Amino acid sequence: MNSFCCRCALLALLLGLGGAGQAQGVKARAAPPVPYQAVDARMRQVPDSATRSVRGLARYINASFSTEPDKARAAFGWVARHIRYDVDHRYRLELERETTEVAQETLVKRRGVCQHYAGLYSALANQAGVLTYVVPGYSSLRDPIGHAWCASRINGQWYLMDPTWAAGRVIKNKFTFRFNNDYFMVRPAVFIESHMPFDPLWQLLKAPRTPQQFQLGTKPATPSPPFAFADSVAAYVRQSPFQQLRSSSRRVEQNGVKSELIFSHLNRLRTREENCQIDSFNAANQAYNDGAQQLNDFMLFFNRQFLPGQTDAELQLLLPPVTASFVRSRALLTAVRTRNTALLAAIKDLQESLQEGETSLGKGLAFVDRYLHAPELLRPTLFMNSDNLSATPK
Repeated sequence: MNSFCCRCALLALLLGLGGAGQAQGVKARAAPPVPYQAVDARMRQVPDSATRSVRGLARYINASFSTEPDKARAAFGWVARHIRYDVDHRYRLELERETTEVAQETLVKRRGVCQHYAGLYSALANQAGVLTYVVPGYSSLRDPIGHAWCASRINGQWYLMDPTWAAGRVIKNKFTFRFNNDYFMVRPAVFIESHMPFDPLWQLLKAPRTPQQFQLGTKPATPSPPFAFADSVAAYVRQSPFQQLRSSSRRVEQNGVKSELIFSHLNRLRTREENCQIDSFNAANQAYNDGAQQLNDFMLFFNRQFLPGQTDAELQLLLPPVTASFVRSRALLTAVRTRNTALLAAIKDLQESLQEGETSLGKGLAFVDRYLHAPELLRPTLFMNSDNLSATPK
C-alpha cells in the first residue's frame, strides 16, 4: 500500500513539473472559434411573434445584421434548427409549387421535407437582401424522389446551401436533429461531390458534369473555352419566369436525360412552360377586356355628346388608359410561344379583337383631337358630322 502511494506521489510531482514548464515556455492555444457563433446566438433571441411570417423573420434578420454572410447564416441557421424533417411525407416532393406558399406553410407547421427547408431559406434570404434560388436535383440517380437545396449570391460570389442536410439525419426511419455546419456556404467544386442539380447551370462549375459522371464520381476535363457560368447565371437572373423555364429545360435535355427521375423533372418544366404561356395569354386577354370596357364607356359618353360636360383637361384623359391597356395586351400576346392548337386559336381570336379595338380607338382619338381644337360654338356640330364611332369592341 505504501509503495502504491509513493508512485502516485511521484506521478503527481512529474505532472506538476510538466505543467510548470509548459506555462513558462509555450503559450497555450485557445480553442478555435465556432463559425458564426455570434450570429447563431443572436438568432436564438428571436421573439416568437417575429417567426409567424417570412416578412417578420426577415425584418428581424435585417435589423440584427448588416452583412450578406451574416444575413445568410441567420436565415440558414434558423431554418435548420427550427424545422423538423417530416419523415412520413419524405416521398412527397412538389417542386412546381410557389416558393412563397411553401415558405409560409413551413413556418406554420414547422415541419417539412427538402423543398420546405429550401423554400423557407430562399424566401428569408431574398427578403433579407441575399439573392437566392431553390435548386432541384438529386444526390443519386438511384434515388427516385430527388432533392432540393439553394444557391445564394453572397458578396458577389455564388455558394450552395443545404439546410435540410444541415438539420440532421433520418436513422431507422426516425429524424434525429444534429446541426451540421458543413452544408453552409459550400463552394461548388465541393458540393458537386454529393449534390447534382437537374439544370447543369446550378453546378456553378467551369466544367459541368453529366449525370453519368456524377454517378461515377468522375471529373470531366475543362472544356475550351470553359463554361462561363457566371455570365449564364447573370443572364438567368434577368430572364422572365418563362424564359428561365425554357432555358432550363433546354440545358437539362442537352446534359442528358438518363433516368426516370430526370425525365419526370423535364416534363414538369415543360408543363410549367405551357402554364406560363396560358397565364400570359390570360393576362393579355384581361388587359384587352379592360381596354374594351373603357372604350365602350367612351362610346356611350360620345353618344350623349359628351354630356354631362367635362373640361378639356378631363376629356384628354379619357382614352390614354385604353391605349395603355391595348398596348399591354399586344405586348403580352406577342410574348406567347406555344404549339397548343387550342391556345393558338384563342390567340388568333384575341388578335382580331385587338385590331378592331385599336381601329375604334384610333377613331376616338381623332375625334377628341378635332373636338378640342374646334371653337366651342361649333363643337356640338362635330357629333353630327363625325365618322361612325359605333363599331365598339366585342
